[in-house]
Amino acid sequence: MTDDTRYLIVGIEKAHQDVHFLRRQARASSAARQLYREVLREIERLRTGATDGHHALGCEPGKGDLRDCVTAYVRSDPARKADYRLVFREMGPAAPGERPRREILAVKPRRGPNDVYAHVCARLSRHPDDQQPGLNRFGDRRPDARGSQVARQAELDTKRAIAHAWSGQQPLSSTRALLPAGASRGIPEDQARAAAVAQYAEPRRSLQWSGSDPTPGRPQPATGYPRPARRTSGPTGWPTRER
Repeated sequence: MTDDTRYLIVGIEKAHQDVHFLRRQARASSAARQLYREVLREIERLRTGATDGHHALGCEPGKGDLRDCVTAYVRSDPARKADYRLVFREMGPAAPGERPRREILAVKPRRGPNDVYAHVCARLSRHPDDQQPGLNRFGDRRPDARGSQVARQAELDTKRAIAHAWSGQQPLSSTRALLPAGASRGIPEDQARAAAVAQYAEPRRSLQWSGSDPTPGRPQPATGYPRPARRTSGPTGWPTRER
């Protein structure tokens, strides 16, 4: 089987949790399964280079300085506008000769008091009202979600080249590969990925994307993630702003 991977898909720990949460929700309703399938398809398209995301993000007061980030659109309902966002960063390869990386930061709803961009700022330890001087190399254009596809693609290409050339564009310490769960059980990665793609319609039974290796001697759920402890909802919690 020919490997058509153009980018190594990695994700921060919170992004792994986002995908795991959506997988659990997919067991409950057809609407949740639709959303989960679309997220997996978008991850697959990012891996093969079939998409570079919808548009590059910028720096906006209240939303944060995310000029090194890209957002992709995901629909929970194919008959409605995209209501979820998958936000990632472009990165060069970890070593010469390796593939460039795409670091997934969050998969969250677009709207709401703690929307996807609030989560991304918190996860990157950026206050939503502060500008990051190190990101000036990405320019100061406001994001143009409604611009033409040609204009959006040109900006995506430019910012990707900047990110790949900048040694300061490094993954977070919690970042790890986002692999098909079957790959961690001894199934070759390309076979596990093919099985996941072929079985999107059956998320309960398919080999889907996860990033945890099973712990020996501990019962594991189908995704390979440890069973989560009970948690209550709370704020995203960005760091205290220095004045």
